[in-house]
Amino acid sequence: MDLINYIAIIANKLWMQSIKNIQSQLSESEAKKFSSQDYYYLTTIYYMQGPNFSEVAEKLNLTRPAISAIVSKLSKMGLVQKIRSKDDKRMYYMHVTDKGKRIVEGDEELYGRIESLIKNTVDDENHYKLIESILEKIARNI
Repeated sequence: MDLINYIAIIANKLWMQSIKNIQSQLSESEAKKFSSQDYYYLTTIYYMQGPNFSEVAEKLNLTRPAISAIVSKLSKMGLVQKIRSKDDKRMYYMHVTDKGKRIVEGDEELYGRIESLIKNTVDDENHYKLIESILEKIARNI
């Protein structure tokens, strides 16, 4: 088997585990409506840690009305909530709910398992550093 096949196997297994995690957090009807774009929006909001609408719009290169529709959909699923600013009543911040956090953090656990597998498979610190360096270069250029 060649490298491409191993990459495909790893990617597919990670994706299947991610889907199982999402399905365990959402109702059947919510899971049917939850798209890969919704996942991307949820993770973006999660990692931005309490952004306002303008910040998310800029990050995702979308309009504020588009962000409003996205937040409305994610809010109806109980994944995100918008909280009005105490200082400026016109401004809202987005926070990922516990339910939304379980989706994102469930995937982070998967990534941690991959890291552990690499550490347990590689018996030499230099080899581990080499793998880490290769993955860093891939991440920067993908």
